[in-house]
Amino acid sequence: MAARCYQLLQLMEMKHFLEYIILRLACFTIKALPVKFAIFLGKTMGFLAARLLKSRVRLASSNLNHAFGDSLACRERRQIIRRLFALLGESFIESVIFTQEEIDENVIIENFRYVTDALKSQKGIIILAPHFGPWEVASYVLGTRIPNAATIYKPLKNEYVNNYLIALREKISHLHLIPSKNAVRPVLETLRKGNAVVILFDQNAGKTGIPATFFGKTALTYPTPAALALQTGSLVVPGYITKDDGFRRFRIVFEEPFPLIKSGNKKRDVIANTQQYNDFLEKLVRKHPDQWFGWLHNRWKLPRSFREESAVPQS
Repeated sequence: MAARCYQLLQLMEMKHFLEYIILRLACFTIKALPVKFAIFLGKTMGFLAARLLKSRVRLASSNLNHAFGDSLACRERRQIIRRLFALLGESFIESVIFTQEEIDENVIIENFRYVTDALKSQKGIIILAPHFGPWEVASYVLGTRIPNAATIYKPLKNEYVNNYLIALREKISHLHLIPSKNAVRPVLETLRKGNAVVILFDQNAGKTGIPATFFGKTALTYPTPAALALQTGSLVVPGYITKDDGFRRFRIVFEEPFPLIKSGNKKRDVIANTQQYNDFLEKLVRKHPDQWFGWLHNRWKLPRSFREESAVPQS
């Protein structure tokens, strides 16, 4: 039995190393290509992925129908999904070829004053961000513009690939990466020092989530941003990146900090503040439905034990 386990571990190690070698070769090849061709290749890869990942396409179509219902025709859903997969491929290419020198040339930043003003409070700042547009480009920009900023990330199972991607990020961005496991303490330390933490909040939180409405339906949402804001008094500033008009043009937009709802009932306050965040995301997604990667994720999945009547109380 022990010998069998050892063999399986060796096979897994070889598999992980092979994946790492393939990724390194792919990145090397992409960087050697002319930029325009590399971007074209990325979009083409996205279109091909849409044909191969049929289960994801079905999920995206179901999610779009879940959110928009009859107001969105089948043809429009297909167009959104095609553009989303093309953006996915393009974003991957950008994550490989983007350089620090290109930040000022390719990225427009709107309302950065909301970030600088929040940092002056010395209470820390939570930048609430969705998986929207080429968010890896946004992480590069934030790491160079906000001193001592950090973000939470989920380490990959493949340690070779994980370490390589971290090294790739650190060449451009200075964001401190906090592993998602046991992240609360280092996040609190960062905020209490008056620094910024970027939190991606828009995925299904599963059993650890709290019920908040999203497109009029219950979605289990991470309570962490709201709980941290209530505990530390840190300002929560929403921010996102969009693909702008023109070749390799991006726009990062920050909006006014959310008002902190603090009635004294912690449970209700966490839910009320979290609902604000979902309302912001819904408004953004309605404006740019073809740039939110959440359609490819089972956002409204609920555990069997969950009761619909336990959703957010209507005000």
